[in-house]
Amino acid sequence: MTSRKKTLVVKPSTPPTPNTLPWYRRVWVIVVSVATMAFTLGLNGPTLLQNIRLLPSEVEAAHDQFVGWLKEDVDWTGDWSTFPEGIVNIADMHLSDGVVLKISLHSNKGTLGGMVATRRICTSLLAFDFLLLRGSISGNTANVEVWDIVGGHERVFGSMKLVRDNGIITIWPDKRGESWFPTGARIGKHSNQSTENFMADYCNRRQPHH
Repeated sequence: MTSRKKTLVVKPSTPPTPNTLPWYRRVWVIVVSVATMAFTLGLNGPTLLQNIRLLPSEVEAAHDQFVGWLKEDVDWTGDWSTFPEGIVNIADMHLSDGVVLKISLHSNKGTLGGMVATRRICTSLLAFDFLLLRGSISGNTANVEVWDIVGGHERVFGSMKLVRDNGIITIWPDKRGESWFPTGARIGKHSNQSTENFMADYCNRRQPHH
């Protein structure tokens, strides 16, 4: 009698079932999420709605500020002196007489830069025809610092307040600046845009300085 060997049948292992949450736990997660969102909206809802209502006014304010900057840039930028070119009614401007002063300005979104030339600069700083300006604008008033690089170092010569009335600027220097710039001097804006030659070789010109 022949013996028979037992054949072991190996059942294929069933793949593990995903560890899914019971239905009541899934429902609980959804309930907690919805409750959290409702609670957050309840706390911040009024502020959120208020911010949404304010959004158009904020956009309008930003637009007005941008337009204001553009207007200020145009009003301040240009060449200024006691004898502005292209002005018909110059006598009505009551500009300072006998004052040797030129200022060239460039404005950009509330900041101001430029150059200033006076006869005192010509006589005291032989290597300079003009000094540099930097400052900020607040409406029709600008506070600027007069500075330059002297001997490889930055030197501040003083500060000035510039008060603009349409096409006229009145200059009010501080104590340090009084020796360099005339107090209360009135200068007018040239009708043409700033030119490269406005300050060039200022101290060496043979014709009278204006």
